[in-house]
Amino acid sequence: MNLPAAENNLTPALLEVRDLEVSFDSAVGCTRVLKKISFDLGQGEIVGIVGESGSGKSVSCRAIMGLLPDTASVSGSIMLDGKELLGLSEQSLRLLRGHEMSMIFQNPSSHLDPLMKIGQQVSEPLIQLRGMAAKPARAAAIERLHEVQLDHAERRAGNYPHQLSGGMKQRVLIAAAMACEPRLLLADEPTTALDVTVQARILDLLLELNRSRGLSIILVSHDLAVVAQVCHRVVVMRHGEIVEQGHTREVINAPQHAYTRKLIESQPGRLVAIKPVAESANIGSGHAQSPPLLEIEHLCVEFTLPGAGLPWPMGNRGKSVLRAVNDVSL
Repeated sequence: MNLPAAENNLTPALLEVRDLEVSFDSAVGCTRVLKKISFDLGQGEIVGIVGESGSGKSVSCRAIMGLLPDTASVSGSIMLDGKELLGLSEQSLRLLRGHEMSMIFQNPSSHLDPLMKIGQQVSEPLIQLRGMAAKPARAAAIERLHEVQLDHAERRAGNYPHQLSGGMKQRVLIAAAMACEPRLLLADEPTTALDVTVQARILDLLLELNRSRGLSIILVSHDLAVVAQVCHRVVVMRHGEIVEQGHTREVINAPQHAYTRKLIESQPGRLVAIKPVAESANIGSGHAQSPPLLEIEHLCVEFTLPGAGLPWPMGNRGKSVLRAVNDVSL
């Protein structure tokens, strides 16, 4: 994985969050979930927000996007490029979403319309926000799908979400979020539902967008190892408060708060800031001579496609088979 450029203390702030508080009203009373948090995000910077579940990470992002429910009470200040977001009307926020800031979520399957083709979902922001006609919007959508490195983008544009893998769906969600070229991307646990190899590719994609576009990114994660790989600075949250923040190297190598130290100690193996986990891990060390627990030889897995063997026009004329695993040995 290629890592981000060195931190730049002179980078002007694109986003300034000051004394942000969020409370939720319910039948049993008022619950305060964010407690006067403050942090900055510079132009072209990647900031990680890390903490356990319920620490307020996702609520912070939704407050920035103006996506909190009506039961939420919000106070403080959120400035995007010098413009105050708190207090803006829903119509004004809609003009900013997509154009200036976008958000991707943990589970892409829950945020893609199962009844719309992929190309339509990526082109929708261009039609709604930029007023593009359907044909040029589709062409631009295919360009975005190419940009997020989705294989066979033209063909995939005609697919429905259920026809794609989890990694493909996340790329589509990123393409839709980047359709109108926003300057700020909020990524809320974008790799949690993916396996480790796909996770690495998605993180590489976010880094490439950061470099090629100067995109500013807030990366939310419960995994400090992921944040350490890609973020210039890190914000550590617990129980709705920021307990520590600073440059990633400093926080990882010399944590000041006991909770940050506990997060670091909970990582499997020594956590090294700004170094790929794959390089620092010593997997299988000392066990080269051990007998194998599991052996696989020439494994093939094939699926018969729907309609195979049925007479035309009900199905395919001949047997149609998809080979998903081809001669794998390990």
